[in-house]
Amino acid sequence: MNQQEIYERNERLRMHILTLADKQSWQRTLTMTDESIKEFENESWLSEIDTVYIVGHGTSFATALNAESWFAHIAKLNARALPAFQFSRYAEDFLIKPEKTLVIGISCSGNTESVVQSLDIANKSGAITMCLSGKDDMASAKVAKYRIITDAHADRAANLSAYSISHIYLALGAYRLAMIIGSRNGSLINTQVGYWQKQLDHLISSMKSLPTLFERMGEISEVLTKAQVPAFVVLGSGPNFGTAKEGALKISEFSWVFGAAEELEDFAHGRFREVDSKVPLFIISPKGKVCEKTMDLLAGCSIARTPTIILTDEVTPAMEKLGTHIVTMPKIHDEYLTPFLYIFPLWFYGFHIRHAEGGIVGEARHNLFAVDINFKAHYDESGEKLI
Repeated sequence: MNQQEIYERNERLRMHILTLADKQSWQRTLTMTDESIKEFENESWLSEIDTVYIVGHGTSFATALNAESWFAHIAKLNARALPAFQFSRYAEDFLIKPEKTLVIGISCSGNTESVVQSLDIANKSGAITMCLSGKDDMASAKVAKYRIITDAHADRAANLSAYSISHIYLALGAYRLAMIIGSRNGSLINTQVGYWQKQLDHLISSMKSLPTLFERMGEISEVLTKAQVPAFVVLGSGPNFGTAKEGALKISEFSWVFGAAEELEDFAHGRFREVDSKVPLFIISPKGKVCEKTMDLLAGCSIARTPTIILTDEVTPAMEKLGTHIVTMPKIHDEYLTPFLYIFPLWFYGFHIRHAEGGIVGEARHNLFAVDINFKAHYDESGEKLI
């Protein structure tokens, strides 16, 4: 593939992601989601469940972590996100009251084997099961009792190998479900349902900032590229712990730079000892409950001479003085909606790094996708490589 073809492919991905700056581009997935929810919105279990497990891998697991916060905060459920493999192998440790438990399998393709296994095991235990994916015929939809349909296959429909806005659409499906369950179990009264809808409307309007954020992350990527940073860490907490996970995952997938995600406070209690002047920290810090801990970390980073990139909508004089780079985000009234927006600068950073190198953004390294990491596909039982 020549450089012109690589440029055109990367440009297609860039424009694909930036479509979400247009409010109208959200309507297709919103319609798909709401129509699928209508199929079960009057079911009695919506008011009877008290526990929800959300399972997935990779981007889908990051989405599950975001969803965990919405089910807990909006619908007042005992909510937990788990890697699907862990749930499928140790389901008996989680399905304590299956009759009051909802298990949601998230999969962009709808065919992730461990997600399908998790739903099957949950079914047999007597739990309520749901598939959260796209509209196609898929294995998880055949196993689950219910499904939420989103435009999760939009990336594939655009002939792109890198998942991006499918994460947003899957997360939106989970957010809408949290609102429905909250209204059915009494956690939300009518005015509160209206509140969460209003917050979503405001969030979608704020997406007009995406082109500006894309340019800002381009500036930061140039600086960090010149500094030859070998790795990175993304920090977040609460609703944005999943954002940190997805951000670190996508930067690595997009750019082939090694990185990790950590919880804000937990990082300070362990991995902070490894920081130096070469490994930057991306800190997700919207106005709310994490700002104080952000300042603690900035104090430590200033002493350790560690570069920081703070994503925030509340910039203080101290933050400006101690932070290396500040990405000023649009004001989002409720912190629980910030994951939808705060993921974009992280995606954009990974995009810029790989694009500047002249490589394909999101290209599989070693020519291995997740489904290719399979012992039986490459080796026989003795460990000999198959021809």
